[in-house]
Amino acid sequence: MQIRRFRAPDMRQAIRKVRDAVGPDAVILSNQRLPTGEIEIVAALDYDGSLPSSMTSKRPSSSRSESYADPSADYLERIERAKQQTPPQNTSQSNLEKRPTTQFEMPPLSNDKEDPAVEEALSIRNSESAKQLRDMELELKNVRAMLEQRQQNDSRDVKESVVEVRARDKLKGLGLSDFVVSRLIDDIDLKGREDDWNRLLAHLADYIPVRSSSSELKGCIAFMGPTGVGKTTTIGKIAAQHVLKHGSDGVVLITTDTYRIAAHEQLRTFGRILNVPVEVVNEYSDLNEVLAKYSHYSLVLVDTAGMNPRDSNLERQLLMMKRARASLKKLLVLPCTSQRQVLKTVVDVYSQVQLDGCVLSKLDESASLGEAISVVIEEGLPVVYIADGQRIPDDIEPARAHNLISRAVYTAEHYSQLYGSLKYGS
Repeated sequence: MQIRRFRAPDMRQAIRKVRDAVGPDAVILSNQRLPTGEIEIVAALDYDGSLPSSMTSKRPSSSRSESYADPSADYLERIERAKQQTPPQNTSQSNLEKRPTTQFEMPPLSNDKEDPAVEEALSIRNSESAKQLRDMELELKNVRAMLEQRQQNDSRDVKESVVEVRARDKLKGLGLSDFVVSRLIDDIDLKGREDDWNRLLAHLADYIPVRSSSSELKGCIAFMGPTGVGKTTTIGKIAAQHVLKHGSDGVVLITTDTYRIAAHEQLRTFGRILNVPVEVVNEYSDLNEVLAKYSHYSLVLVDTAGMNPRDSNLERQLLMMKRARASLKKLLVLPCTSQRQVLKTVVDVYSQVQLDGCVLSKLDESASLGEAISVVIEEGLPVVYIADGQRIPDDIEPARAHNLISRAVYTAEHYSQLYGSLKYGS
């Protein structure tokens, strides 16, 4: 058994020295105050239950100071008297009596409850416990506040997600593409109020590129697009409006469609009714020569051959338009009855000739205008006219974004009700 002595000005510092030097396994055998005023602690490492002979010979004095100096001596004397009076019953019992109890292993540092060192240690311990308690309370408050904030955010997110989902469904019901719908949702701060829908539609109208001034349809204008989209009918409507307003002087109709049998007969019929000249561009004539012949006319309308984007003859038509005079404006006629991908393909093919805008046709035959609206928004192709019937010259008007959106909403609601009545047989 190793025994070491530690001295310090007070009990707290002495105990700290024991702990730092020996560790938590040390057993304090005694403590006393020296004449110098210091505190001396005797500690044992690897304690085996025995005591040094120098310590067992000591007896406590009657004075309070000596009893304070060595409180373990009186305890050892009582253990010896108990051993002499009670015989051991067995070996294990004897071994237990020989070994001091846990009270001896951890003897009290002082019998004086008013010891300043003890009071200081208790004060430090109590203050540390109070600080830990305050820290725990603060941490719990922060956690509670965090949970409440997260709950509020989750509730708000759920509400926003419900409003957003409803808005998306209504916009997709118009036939709009995912790109346009997402752009609208991102740009508009939805409040969950009744005016959200009107604000979305107003913002959608702002997206649509529109070119509707009267000066747009003066000069030379070519109408292009696939077969059956309404190019010739559109030319007849515009020519008829111009003649009714300004007279037949200064208007000429030109066709480049020589691929179909009697393709130019419809245009010639319009010319006879409106009393305006009609020119045919074929293999014996050149488009630029014809345009130069009528360059002094106020309105020159050119009808082109309608061809599928996969038609091999389309290249020659596009090449003719590329070589045409710079004054020739080119408008693409897009039918609202076509699917969005078909419309995008048409725009991609005819964009080779640098389109100046488009005409949306067959609005009256379409079950959804959102596809065509999405294409002109995504492609940035200005809408010049919208045509919604076969009557000449009535069923055509300059494009206005808000009117187009109103037509889209009306069409979606009308066909939704029609489909419902057909589905349920009412």
